[in-house]
Amino acid sequence: MGFKQPATENPYSKDGFRKYPTLRDHPLKTAAQWLLGRVADDGYGHLWRVGDQLYDLSEFIKIHPGGRQWLEVTRGMDITEAFEYSHLSPHVRTVLAKYHVRPAVGPRNSPYTFEADGFYMTLKKRVHQHLSTKVSRQEKEAAHKRITIVQDRILVTFFTLLIATAWTQSYVVAMLAGTALMLNINCSHNFYHKKDNWRMYCWDLGLLSSYEWRITHAISHHGYTNTLWDFELSDFEPYVDFRVYSKSLAQRYLIPLVILTVSYLFFFIEAFKRIVTIAIGQQRLRPENLLPLVQLLIIWFVGCPFVQAVKLWLVIHGTSSYLFAIVGVIAAHHHPDMYHAGDGPFQYGSDWGLGQLDAVRDRNDVDGVLLAELTMYGNHVLHHLFPTLDHGVLDIIRPIYQQTCRDFKLPAEFAQLPSRYNQWDLSLGVLQQLARTQPRLSVRSKSD
Repeated sequence: MGFKQPATENPYSKDGFRKYPTLRDHPLKTAAQWLLGRVADDGYGHLWRVGDQLYDLSEFIKIHPGGRQWLEVTRGMDITEAFEYSHLSPHVRTVLAKYHVRPAVGPRNSPYTFEADGFYMTLKKRVHQHLSTKVSRQEKEAAHKRITIVQDRILVTFFTLLIATAWTQSYVVAMLAGTALMLNINCSHNFYHKKDNWRMYCWDLGLLSSYEWRITHAISHHGYTNTLWDFELSDFEPYVDFRVYSKSLAQRYLIPLVILTVSYLFFFIEAFKRIVTIAIGQQRLRPENLLPLVQLLIIWFVGCPFVQAVKLWLVIHGTSSYLFAIVGVIAAHHHPDMYHAGDGPFQYGSDWGLGQLDAVRDRNDVDGVLLAELTMYGNHVLHHLFPTLDHGVLDIIRPIYQQTCRDFKLPAEFAQLPSRYNQWDLSLGVLQQLARTQPRLSVRSKSD
């Protein structure tokens, strides 16, 4: 029962991507490798592509309102998706035009479109108009304050439990600290999507890297959800493989169950890969990478013997890793109803927003409670459509989204609340999707 791999010819050509991504199956799956593959496939040198035009943003990097990092890592790439979902205001096109170099040669590698009268661009225009004319500055600030209060309280809780772990030397308290750490990390995900801010580094408290996840999650996963370009689809292939193709019985049933029982290793694997990429010069050591070691020192300095401090530290991060992995897997992306690489054309067309609706769902037992939404990836569809918006603003724009769905005659499930999916549906759906080897049989038509 060895692992089967997709055939050497591109079995995903019907998905709309012009070529199989370079380095996608490299054994070292990291943010650096993903970037190298994208740059190799796009090949725009020192330029950036948006739509059918090329721009030189080299001088703009240092004044980019979102921070240098977003542009530094995407040099040489087609950033159309990231550009569109990161900017609501049409004013950014005026700024972009100042750096125009020439038209791009050839079509984009991506199958997604952003037609002016298409679903996503229509929705984006309406959302921008609503937020700029109908929602006061005070309302926006209040929405932002709601999520920062949640983040800050979870952060204080984690450090309180960290110190309590050192005082008590209790593994039970260490597991509680690990649970708080997972909640802290998941909540901070709302902040690394945005311009540079200190709360984004709460992500780095858990052996992860906000720098790497801005690439693998914010750019890759959000831009190309469940497609070949989604790093989060490929990270643990061929062991956990959500693609749709002929798989062995081990891949379909046995290995996924084994992997789910060892998810406590996920953080440590990610840390190891980071050490390797730093050692071979693919990225540099960043100050925030040392935050987990600071936690170990805190436990030790409070008075816990060093060996015991290491054990407790491992329990904290193992617990956090396990819970993070489980929450992430069932966060409304993997179910046979949803698009996955190998399914062929998107159900509702190539519009990027419609592609998101094909690959993401909301959950009726998470949405409506802010703490649950922030820590369990709730309000998921709107977050995917507008990842840089404050999570607290998403409920404000929901009526605009629902009306746009109705105007484009999308299935009623997209415009209604609550969602018909819950955590149990998606937990079972993960196993069903891993076992799925055949594309979805029918394409659902748009209807009233």
